Amino acid sequence: MDRFRGRNSKKGGGAIYVTKDDEVFGFGRNEFGFLGTGDKQSRTEHTKIEQLCGQNIREFQFSDCTFFAISATDSVCAWGSNGFGQLGLGTKKDTWIPTKIEGILGTKRVVQVTCSNYHTLVLTSDKEVFSFGRNEFGQLGLGHKDDQTVPIKLDFAATGGVVTAIACLFLSSVALLDSGELFAWGKNEDGILGQSEQDMKEQNIPRKVPGLEGITITRIVCGLNHALALSNDGKVYSWGWNGYGQLGNGTDENSHEPTLIFGNFGRIRDVAAHNNNAISAAVTEADEVFAWGDFNGEENLIPKKTSFTSLDEVFAEIPNAAVTFRPLRTNFDDEPVEEKNSANEWPEWLQKSFGDVESADVVFVVEGKKIHAHKTILIMRCAVFRTMFLGNWKESNESEQIIEHRSYDVFFAFLKYFYTNQVDLQPDMALELFALAHFYQVTDLQKECLKIIKRGIAVENAASVYDKAIQLASEELREFAFKFCLKHLTAVVNTDGFKLLNSDVVRDLFLHAAQQGAFKN
Repeated sequence: MDRFRGRNSKKGGGAIYVTKDDEVFGFGRNEFGFLGTGDKQSRTEHTKIEQLCGQNIREFQFSDCTFFAISATDSVCAWGSNGFGQLGLGTKKDTWIPTKIEGILGTKRVVQVTCSNYHTLVLTSDKEVFSFGRNEFGQLGLGHKDDQTVPIKLDFAATGGVVTAIACLFLSSVALLDSGELFAWGKNEDGILGQSEQDMKEQNIPRKVPGLEGITITRIVCGLNHALALSNDGKVYSWGWNGYGQLGNGTDENSHEPTLIFGNFGRIRDVAAHNNNAISAAVTEADEVFAWGDFNGEENLIPKKTSFTSLDEVFAEIPNAAVTFRPLRTNFDDEPVEEKNSANEWPEWLQKSFGDVESADVVFVVEGKKIHAHKTILIMRCAVFRTMFLGNWKESNESEQIIEHRSYDVFFAFLKYFYTNQVDLQPDMALELFALAHFYQVTDLQKECLKIIKRGIAVENAASVYDKAIQLASEELREFAFKFCLKHLTAVVNTDGFKLLNSDVVRDLFLHAAQQGAFKN
């Protein structure tokens, strides 16, 4: 298969994937209707899921018995068990065929779905949160305890911020705000709300998680009933159930307040957990992967360094219970995958020297944070840096370079590329990195960014990708973005991103579309 976006589950033992031709297939166990074939019969052969074919599915989310698919037009299909209305279809009737969620969500662009077995949260592009399903403990955050069979909007007005990410636990829910604050609600089992269980057993509206004052959280992930929060300074806080040491605090006792995990790792750039496992994992900016909890048949009470190179490998190696904690992706474009060999591998000494404070002789300050580098390496890898450091520029003899109008994460990835020859960045930031590579004339990095952008293009960002391609005179990116816009023209035109385009870009897009016969009767 040329393109793969799939998920598998611990109890389901199956997988779903999307091909480059926009067909969707599944195989494996099917007790809860996971394969969306209208029955509960397991399949050893790859079986087409007709209702999802041609929908340009970009992501799957599921629990043990409820399943969701998000399309590139940001609509959502649901199927599986529905005894509490957790599919959002207006009934409590199970369905084994993917069915589009209509009503209020039918008019919204969905960017994230998260679910437990019995309740579901949805985040839209305009930062609204909707919930539905079981509500016995207030886990829907609606101020009451009545189950809901259709999506109902939560009220976050009192928080003073907007929601950027959501997560479901078994009987509770969590939301991350743009302010870096966390809010939680539902049953306070194992102290998962970050509140003392003596003070509060449950909460039916979002309530701020205490113990994180003055800390800006950038990412939240949840396991079976524990939470991990990553701060903007690369630290990880954990709380909740700790029966196998999955909090990484050196004990197996539950914690009702966020506490730093044990150990000194340097800056951590990502964390992972899965709602079927008592395992936690993290990867540092030095690309070292740590795992803790119920791992390798042992209780690991503190983070343990592994031989893995990615977070995905941690969960893929769980004995008899391998899972994917996020959608897997391979190349979405038509370029052949190059086989790696020892002659093409980047020197290990060079990779490890990135960020070495003692040997660095230049510091880049981005958004008030420092990135240490080496002039010699930058001179060898980038013509602009060569001119800067060897020429008569004012920066030539300065050891500290102030970088404005760039984000820290993107500039960090930019410099790291010169040491590793690899790009480790999410698709939503690849466009900024592409522009940075264009400014510094790093053509090989531009090519890598193009691949990431192509993988991450969606209705919501297609217009901005097209606009940026014109600004940077990238004909390849412009043509790719145009073809995507043409295929989803109505949906793209209705996005906020399209409304922000200037009239010249809009005219260019429509003229190009007219030449392709888009407006013929």
